[in-house]
Amino acid sequence: MLALGFIHRKGKEHEQHERAVEWFTKGAEAGLPGAMFMLALSLEVGGEVAAPDCPAAVDWYRRAAVAGDSEAAVNLSLMYSVGCGWA
Repeated sequence: MLALGFIHRKGKEHEQHERAVEWFTKGAEAGLPGAMFMLALSLEVGGEVAAPDCPAAVDWYRRAAVAGDSEAAVNLSLMYSVGCGWA
């Protein structure tokens, strides 16, 4: 699921980006920390697929960090440092 997301992420068309997010979502929901991280990154940046979604990105970074993804822990701390994710 994560690999399929990466394959679609390299595409330049809007549809390719949507499919990448779909695969990252499937992987994240299946418990893959790398997919959780990529989904969070996609949600943070937004871009062609959708507007940035800070609360959802923080949630997925947190889940990925708890699952052991060190990059997610770094990005989560950066999100907190700019005020995103605090109630």
